[in-house]
Order: sequence, then C-alpha cells, then structure tokens
Amino acid sequence: MTTQSSPLHILFFPFLAHGHLLPMADVARVFALRGVKCTFLTTPANVTCIEPTFHRTNKFIESKNDTHLVPISVSLISFPSAEVGLPDGLENASFASHPEMRHKFFQAFMLLEKPFEQVLKEINPDTFVSDTFFTWSADVSARTGIPRLAFNGMGLVARSAQEKLHQILESLPDEADKFVVPGLPHQLEMHRGQFMFPTKNKEMLTMFKVSNEMDARSYGEIVNSFLELEADYAAHWREVVGRKAWLIGPVVLCNEELIEKSNRGGNTSIGTEELLQWLDSKRSGSVVYICFGSIEHSNISLEQFMNIAIALEESDRDFIWVVKSSSLEGYNDWLEGFEQKMHKEKRNLIIKGWAPQLLILNHPAVGVFVTHCGWNSTLEAITAGVPMITWPMGGDQFFNEKLIVEMLQVGAAIGVKEGPYLDSRQLIEAETIKNVIESVVGVGVESEAMRKRAKDLKEKAKAAVQEGGSSYSDLGNLIEELIARRNTVL
Repeated sequence: MTTQSSPLHILFFPFLAHGHLLPMADVARVFALRGVKCTFLTTPANVTCIEPTFHRTNKFIESKNDTHLVPISVSLISFPSAEVGLPDGLENASFASHPEMRHKFFQAFMLLEKPFEQVLKEINPDTFVSDTFFTWSADVSARTGIPRLAFNGMGLVARSAQEKLHQILESLPDEADKFVVPGLPHQLEMHRGQFMFPTKNKEMLTMFKVSNEMDARSYGEIVNSFLELEADYAAHWREVVGRKAWLIGPVVLCNEELIEKSNRGGNTSIGTEELLQWLDSKRSGSVVYICFGSIEHSNISLEQFMNIAIALEESDRDFIWVVKSSSLEGYNDWLEGFEQKMHKEKRNLIIKGWAPQLLILNHPAVGVFVTHCGWNSTLEAITAGVPMITWPMGGDQFFNEKLIVEMLQVGAAIGVKEGPYLDSRQLIEAETIKNVIESVVGVGVESEAMRKRAKDLKEKAKAAVQEGGSSYSDLGNLIEELIARRNTVL
C-alpha cells in the first residue's frame, strides 16, 4: 500500500526501437538516482538492449547503501507478433526493414493497449511515462486514473514546429515548394518534400497527428533537452502552446564510464580495445565519423553510398563509417569490394551493424560527425563537443538541422532538400560531400569558430545536469510535483 512516505513509483514504457528504448532507459536511470522507484516495461526480445544499463545502475545503487535509492526493476509484456504475421522474436522496429514488415509492426504495437492496461493495474504506479507513439495510452490513463507523462523523443524546436505543421499541412497550396513554419521564435523555411503530406504515407501522418492530440491530453511531457539549448522554444511551449514540459537532459550524460559508452545498446562488430588503439593512433580532431542511425540507412541508394565512398577516399582523411545491412541490388558486392580496399590502406574503419557511438564521439581524435540528425545522435554530438555535417532524412531531422546549422552554428548542411516520402531523392555528389567535410575539419576562421562553439555547448550541457543546473532542477521540480499530487489524492 502506498503511503506518503513511500518513494514515488513511475512505470516507463518506451516504443520498441533502439532510438526510443535507450534514451528512456537513461531517463529511468536519472529518476532512480534521485530516489524514485522505477519499473521499466518492455518485451522479452528487447531486454538485452537495456539490461546492461540497469545492471550497472543497480550495482551502483546497492553500493551506496542508501535506503532512499531503489534498484530499477524490469517487467515484461508479450508482443503480438503472431497475430499480425511477424516472425517470432521480431519485436524491435529497428529490424523491420521492409515497408510491409513495418506496416505489420505498426499493427502489432497498436494491439498492446489491453495488455498494457492490465499490467498498469497490476503494478499500480503513481505515474507512468509512455512513448508518444502509444497513442492509446492517453485513454488508458483516463480509464485507470493514473496520470500519463508523454515522452516524445524530440527536442522542443522540432516538437514546436511539428505541432504547428499539423495545423497547416492540409491547407498548404499544392504549388508551395518552400514555406515558413508560422508562429515560431525563429524563421524556419522548409521544403515541401521534407514532410509527410496527406498524399504520402497517410498511416504515419495520421499517427503523428493523433499522438500530438493524445500528448496534449496528458499530464505533461518529459523532454530530453536542456534549457540553454532551446530556451526560446521552452518559453514558446509553455506560453504559446500552453502545455507542461520538463527539460531533464541530456540524459545520455549519465553514461560516464568507459564500459557504459562501449556497451550501450548492444554488441558491436569491433572490440573496444581494437577501436581505442586505432583512435589513439590518430591526431586530435582528424577523424571523420559517419553514421546514419539504426533505421535511416535504408533510405540511401547504392549510387549515394558510392558517392560517399569516393568523397571519403578523395578527402584523404581518416574515417570511421558505420554501415548496415541493405536489400539494395549490388550493395553487398560493392561493400565487400570497398572493405577490402580500405583494409589494405589500414587508415580507415568500417563498422558493420551497431557501433559504440558514445565511445567514438567522445574520443579526441574525432573531428566531425556526418549524421542523419536524429535527436539522440544530435545530443550525443553536442555532449561530446563534436561539430556535425547534417544529412537529414525525415521525421524531426530537418528541424534538428535548423537548430544545428542556423541557430547553434555547430554544423554545416550537406544540402539535402527532400525527405524519404517522395518517389526519388536527390543525389549528393562526391565533390559536394568532400567540400563540406573540409569546411568543418579544415583550417580556417569559420571552422575554428564552429569547433569553439561546439566545445562551449558541451560544457553547458554538462552543467545543466549537475546539481544546481537547469535540467537537474527541472527534474527535481517534476518529482516534487508528482509526489505532491500523489499525496493529495491519497
């Protein structure tokens, strides 16, 4: 039975993809280290993704011998793979590589409503945090009386712009190729091809619209960001949109130890010792790191891969390139040939599959990150103080590019104008890629200023999560508010 002296109990339920599981695991961790009892709910196949984080956290909590700290517990919910025709064990969107499979995955997680409600009644937490994609969880909150905190996984620039876009998309003239998103603190001029319009991917468009409506019905939102990064948009969200949000990030900074940076998210194809030896042999700021996330890799054509490879070779700079499996015709043969060539030169690394991104970005040898601008990758680069070359592909990524390049000025755009929702994507030529890389890692007043801004932002991010910092205080305020609410309704 809950009493006023009992620790606050929060259940966390992330969307089933690496880019959602990992940050919410870090969110649960920062709550647990502030004395909150945390239960993390996921499916059996996704436990291995988050288990190392919780194992280390719980060992630390137990070593403190502090009665105010409670180890994090993991509860399981079955995933209805068979009901929708998915292979047994396919419980993570990162591995749903084909459109048909992604459609089935979408159907499956929509079937989790009743099982989730049953779990919620059994565990009976004071509050639950659910991913914005679980649109039905707002209805579960209303039925059970347990308040819901939404976790969107975006920053507030993207969150504010997307909320505004939902209001104007259908009224936008068909001939409007470029337009300014209205009513925001900055002028965000966007291209039509960067978004999911009603004529393209209606299923995803509907889900985003409904999720925004359901989040508005919730108690508030947890945002993995910090005030100094998005101050204008924190004020906009509170004063113009009129919704509660607590900025408690960057939560990735709770991963301080070498083992946490090297093992976060799963096993890799390269050993930590081998990777560090290679990085240690390189000059400070000389390495180009390329990674397009866990899902976006499928949006790149074989010709584009080849142009990236040509640019990297001609730039004559050391690089680490993270590559994923692909169904593109000719991809595997091309990749095998490129790997053999790079192996002979011994100046570059190609990592297949999952990469220890935190470990790589935080090494002093890395000078630039070529990224798809996913919010997790953006924050990881910011907290490491590494400038970015932005190559957005969809979702919130084009908004994040605006933050990186125009507002913060800690990156350079590769020049992508189209998202993956058109029938074809523009090809970025090798010469362009090479020139943009050189503009960031080369010698010059502008590149030096960019690197300095990136380092300064890193220090601001660290200060935000330390005692007395903006995110540390916001987290404390949220915990106190939830305890006060719990005690009022007892």
